[in-house]
Amino acid sequence: MTIEQTIEIPASRRVFLNLPLDLPTGKAKITITPQVKETSGNIYGAVENLRGLAKKMGSTLTVERFLEMRQEDLNLEEEKIRNFLSS
Repeated sequence: MTIEQTIEIPASRRVFLNLPLDLPTGKAKITITPQVKETSGNIYGAVENLRGLAKKMGSTLTVERFLEMRQEDLNLEEEKIRNFLSS
């Protein structure tokens, strides 16, 4: 006998079962399979939407400039560490 039911898992993560009386007693196997919402699968489209939104907001950041800023941050961190260790 197989019983299948879709339930909502509460924040407490506690689930109570009311089983039919004709279900035999003894050992049983319970399987919980989360149902995740499926994404559209078009990740490229989502990225393009975000780029368009950033441009509408006036962003002029390019990949090259982002990488330059990242390198500047790393250089500043290294300088701070050198100053700390030399004192």
